[in-house]
Amino acid sequence: METKEQKQYYVTVKGQKVPVSEEVYRAYVRPVRAQQRTEKRNKRCQVKGERFGLVRCKDNCAECPYAGKAMFGLEQSLEALAESGFESPAATDMEADLLAAEEKEEQAKRLQSAIACLTERQQYLIREIYFNGKTQKEIAEEIGATKQSVSNAIHRALTSMKKYLEKN
Repeated sequence: METKEQKQYYVTVKGQKVPVSEEVYRAYVRPVRAQQRTEKRNKRCQVKGERFGLVRCKDNCAECPYAGKAMFGLEQSLEALAESGFESPAATDMEADLLAAEEKEEQAKRLQSAIACLTERQQYLIREIYFNGKTQKEIAEEIGATKQSVSNAIHRALTSMKKYLEKN
């Protein structure tokens, strides 16, 4: 049996075997092996897990009805996925989610335009309270005003924004 001192390590460079140290060999081989493991893992089919949704199958691929398709990178049929317990979201659910996202984006644009119509001080107050999470008391201390004056200024700003949003 060979000891470590006797073992020779080679790396193929441009078709030629080049002798290298064990450290260089391991540094060269590690990413290659990792890529091979990733490719092998990606060939396994996905099945529904008990806790985390879809997981990679750990069974014998020779006995798996989906293995042939997974080995060639082909997708499973909807029927096969349904049989394995995968529940796809309904098209109407996705459509409703898309419409809700578009509506939310539109509302955000309207809100930004309403904020843009405020004075610089009012914009600062709204930004600090609603976007940066500061309290009225903290802002009052920062700008050297009373909490009541900050509260009144915020109330006026919100009233202005409400009027702007009702018009537009």
